[in-house]
This record gives sequence, structure tokens and C-alpha cells, in this order.
Amino acid sequence: MQRLACLLLIALSAPVLAQEMEPGEWEFTTTMTAPGMPQPHAMTNKRCVTKEDSDPSRWADKQQGKSDCKVSPSKKSGGTYSWEVSCPSSGMKGTGTARVTSSTVDSELRLVADMGGQKMEMLNKTTGKRLGACKK
Repeated sequence: MQRLACLLLIALSAPVLAQEMEPGEWEFTTTMTAPGMPQPHAMTNKRCVTKEDSDPSRWADKQQGKSDCKVSPSKKSGGTYSWEVSCPSSGMKGTGTARVTSSTVDSELRLVADMGGQKMEMLNKTTGKRLGACKK
């Protein structure tokens, strides 16, 4: 269960790596699939994305204290971003990409986890859209 929570945290955090997201209330939907899962696991959440949230160096610092996962930005080209993630204590590592506009995000995170000597591959797809100003 702790691994699932960590995976969802990483998947939901990935779009925040993009610097061109317009601050405001955003809705993110993440769908996680893996071989052997009876059905995809989907989760939707809303959050207020501030200007500070869109700065990857500040955001990554916030996450480092919550888990041993390290998110390392790899490439930025136009509105496309890529990164690598490594979580040594849970045996997870992976890569992600995000396509970003000021009001939308479309990202994919591919993870491989060592589950007791067995490799498990997971795919997290996240879509996001800006809903408007943050609600107080």
C-alpha cells in the first residue's frame, strides 16, 4: 500500500515540473495500469498550483523530504519536458514525459519496481486542466 501511495504521489507531481503552467485551480486525473492488474486504477484530484509550484527546483526540494524518491529533470524542449525518478528504498525507477500548455498537461510516467525479486512495470498517465482561479 505504501508503494501505491508513493507511485501516486510521483505521478501527480510530475506535471508540476513544467514551468509554463498558469497558476490557478487545476484538476489532474491519473490512471495507473500494470500487467496483472485486474483493471486500471484512476484517481482525480484538484489542487491550487501556485507560481512557486511551477518552479521545478523548489518543488523537487519539497518532495525530497517526504520520501527517498529523487526526481531529476532531463530535458526541456518547447512545451515538452522529461525527467527520471529513482526511489531506492522501494526499488522503483523510471522515466516520464509531459506536454504542457498554460491550461493543459498530458504526461506519462513509466516505472519499474522490484517486488520481492519480481519486476513489475507500471504506466501512469496523467491529464490536467486549469479550471480557473484558486478557490480560497
